[in-house]
Amino acid sequence: MNRRTYALAALVLALLATVTACEKTYPAGPTGKVTDRSSAYFKSGGWKFWLTVDGTKFRVSRADYRGCVRGSAYPTCTHR
Repeated sequence: MNRRTYALAALVLALLATVTACEKTYPAGPTGKVTDRSSAYFKSGGWKFWLTVDGTKFRVSRADYRGCVRGSAYPTCTHR
């Protein structure tokens, strides 16, 4: 019974590590003021999010998109 418990615990930890590592990271955009936000749904890849900072549009994660509204300072708005 003890070996089963350890094996189950190892499996749960492996699954937890896999799930938490799923958040994609993208290269940081330029520092400045967020002037626009956009998102789109693609059947092949799901939701994709973009921010525009001082005329430069770049892709961000869902968490960064949710944290940054128009007029906020990037990348300060990504830290909660």
